[in-house]
Amino acid sequence: MHQARLRKARQQMQKRSLDAFLSMHMPNVFYLSGFSGSSGALILTLEKCVLLVDPRYSIQAREECKDAEVRDFRGVSSVKAVSDVINELRPRRVGIEADHVSLSIYRNLRRSVDSSIGLSSVSGLIENLRSVKDEHEVAQIRAAAKIADDAFAAVIADIKPGITEKEAALLVDWHLRKLGADREAFDTIAAAGTNSSCPHAKPTDAKLKTGQLLKLDFGARVGGYNCDITRTVVIGEPDSKQLEIYQIVLEAQLKAIEAIAPGKSGREIDSIARDYIAARGYGDNFGHGLGHQLGIEVHDGPALSTTSELILEPGNVVTVEPGIYIEGWGGIRIEDDVLVTERGAEVLTHSPKKDLINVLRAHSE
Repeated sequence: MHQARLRKARQQMQKRSLDAFLSMHMPNVFYLSGFSGSSGALILTLEKCVLLVDPRYSIQAREECKDAEVRDFRGVSSVKAVSDVINELRPRRVGIEADHVSLSIYRNLRRSVDSSIGLSSVSGLIENLRSVKDEHEVAQIRAAAKIADDAFAAVIADIKPGITEKEAALLVDWHLRKLGADREAFDTIAAAGTNSSCPHAKPTDAKLKTGQLLKLDFGARVGGYNCDITRTVVIGEPDSKQLEIYQIVLEAQLKAIEAIAPGKSGREIDSIARDYIAARGYGDNFGHGLGHQLGIEVHDGPALSTTSELILEPGNVVTVEPGIYIEGWGGIRIEDDVLVTERGAEVLTHSPKKDLINVLRAHSE
């Protein structure tokens, strides 16, 4: 698996006339080597792959990274360790990740690396490869999505009026871990009532009340890959406005998912949902992009948005998450994870959404 990724990365290096490539961005290091630690550096040449870690990760790195030469460093900074390896390997031109290396680190590298070795700014070399998922990556996202779906079913059975938003979020996290997630993909959102009008609301100590909307946005991380799902429910019987807005959001989402196919642009898919919501009078209440790519990072590449230049291709995994948010009333978002296939799209998350879920009814069924 990693040999194939290294081969593709080297092909990209050759296209950019690079003799070596340095990554200190851990999602890219993980993609190329399998190393799941929190710090390290990877130096890739056309012949070698060297992974530098400090002694905290020596055993772990050697167990995880069979296609890399693992070297420990101690007593020096990571920049000094990287520079020593570059000076040893003597490449003519090294690609440095412009999007992830600070000016301070670059200056320290330039001072420590032999002046005859060129340091060139590159962008997106590994991210472009990560955008198209292989079978292993899709399998991990599927597994994460299955855990999230099962967790949602369990949470709905546990939620009741009187618990706080924080307690609802904790229930989600507990079920995710119990069902096998390595950890949560991100901080779980549980937002009820007017707090749900904030797209990325933080859970509070406010208690859930009958008649309120409850927005749950959460995800599982499995094998280094994430899923991301949102469901909005009602605690008790929904009123006519809740039903109306929910149906608009749902129809917008279904129309966008139906349109997903290779060759479509992210901007085009976004406009399908956005135009539908606007035509029903809520265009000003949908302020964020329709979705984002998903994978090693929760936001794993170019988004589906009004400015997106992404052209969809098989192997992309994207979220589709339209929402309507009304200050002082609440917000409704529905989000699923979608795999772009040769023929169209496959939805990977399967939690109920066709009807507004009534939490109290769920307890009685």
